Order: sequence, then C-alpha cells, then structure tokens
Amino acid sequence: MFGWFLKQVFLDHELQENYVRNSGLDWTIVRPAAFTEGEKTGNYKHGFDATDKSLKLKIARADVADFILKQLESGIKPFKSPGLSY
Repeated sequence: MFGWFLKQVFLDHELQENYVRNSGLDWTIVRPAAFTEGEKTGNYKHGFDATDKSLKLKIARADVADFILKQLESGIKPFKSPGLSY
C-alpha cells in the first residue's frame, strides 16, 4: 500500500541520484535512516548490506553530521552511497 503512495517519491529520488552520478563530478551520496533528535554517539553502522536485519533504521542527526565530518577529514572516497543506521 505504501509503495503505491510513495511511487512518485521513489522515482524522483532515483532521478536525483542519476543526475548526481552523471554529473562528471566526484560525489558521495549519504543515505541516513530515519532521523532522530538524539545526541551524537559515534556508534553507528555504515556501508552495511541492505538485508542486514540488525539495523534499527534510525539515526540521530548529530551522528549523520559526525559521519560526514569524519569522511571529509579522512579523505572521502568518491562514488559511494553508504547507508547510515544504528
């Protein structure tokens, strides 16, 4: 049921990512789970398999920012699309 309601949203999402991928630029698309207002924990998963059942499918905005800053500081690897979740 939700798939039907969100069909256009997913199509727009794929179109946006295709624009980024075909831009000719170095890119990284960070895919966070549902945002929460929690504190930064530094204890999150990234780059996991889409079938990982241990994920909580949520993450604090502060941990998303932490991940992005760490990637920038360490020399981000372009052309990746890591997911982020607890």
